[in-house]
Amino acid sequence: MVETDGRIYLELPIEKEFARLLRLFVSGIAARTGFDLDAVDDLKIAVEEAFLTAMRRGVESPLQMYFTTNDISLTIERKGKVAAGAREEKPADDFGNFILEAVVDELTHGGSDTEFDLRLVKNV
Repeated sequence: MVETDGRIYLELPIEKEFARLLRLFVSGIAARTGFDLDAVDDLKIAVEEAFLTAMRRGVESPLQMYFTTNDISLTIERKGKVAAGAREEKPADDFGNFILEAVVDELTHGGSDTEFDLRLVKNV
């Protein structure tokens, strides 16, 4: 973990055991930022789903996560490269997006055919 100017950077191997660690990590950041318990739970669900979606899609290790905080929100960015020959799936068709849209205020997909990026924003 590296923290610079309100932005925290974390790299994790794409293994399901690390999804639980990521939930714990984001709960600490969210509590420090001033989110209430319901919002902390929403963020834990969001980061775990973002992690598991990357795992299901065949994103190569390590997965990069960026957490940016300010007075009004927490922004979480997930960046990863899709492994050659990985299953191709459209983000809009993914059940995981349904879950993410229910627990965050903003959901944005980015990247290209070889990248699997995601941006989540939760307002305080």
